[in-house]
Amino acid sequence: MTETEQTQHLMILFTELQTLIGQENYRAIDSFLLAAHPPTQTPLEMIALLRYTYTARHHLTQYHLYLDEVAMELRSRNMDVERMLSGLPYYSIDRYP
Repeated sequence: MTETEQTQHLMILFTELQTLIGQENYRAIDSFLLAAHPPTQTPLEMIALLRYTYTARHHLTQYHLYLDEVAMELRSRNMDVERMLSGLPYYSIDRYP
């Protein structure tokens, strides 16, 4: 996927998420997080999804599970997890080996 295609994909994704958040359709957002598969996503996709759904996190049962998956995936890619996920709720370097 080219950078332009990825940008368009993310714009469509976040427009859809914005609509779901506005409708308070947390079940659909949870389903979306459940279906997201970090090993197949780019770091930009993973982190953007976490940050974009942050405001609804208290209503989402899958938010923290996805956060854990993302942290482990970024770590497996030898990325600076602490810097990339700083400020996200319940993220702690102590939780991940």
